[in-house]
Amino acid sequence: MSKPFNQLYPDQAVAICTREQAEALMNYDHHTVKINGRAGIMLTSEWMPLEEHAPPFLLTVVFRYAEKHPPAPAEIQSLVDGLRFQVRGQAR
Repeated sequence: MSKPFNQLYPDQAVAICTREQAEALMNYDHHTVKINGRAGIMLTSEWMPLEEHAPPFLLTVVFRYAEKHPPAPAEIQSLVDGLRFQVRGQAR
């Protein structure tokens, strides 16, 4: 069963992206990136098709099960490093 759009995951980080950033990130749905040294999975499929999605573009990175997904390329990690993430729903 898929998660509804914008659902809170138990341990995730979110950041708002520009349309240009979303264009660069959208093809890396379910690829891993590091945020504050932790591997997480980017969820970008909610933006598809991008031309029909109105801002804001909220990038969600979920920290569970990241080891099962491929890493994003260095240029994508670099783009993610420039975003301001808010970590929410910390695991207890």
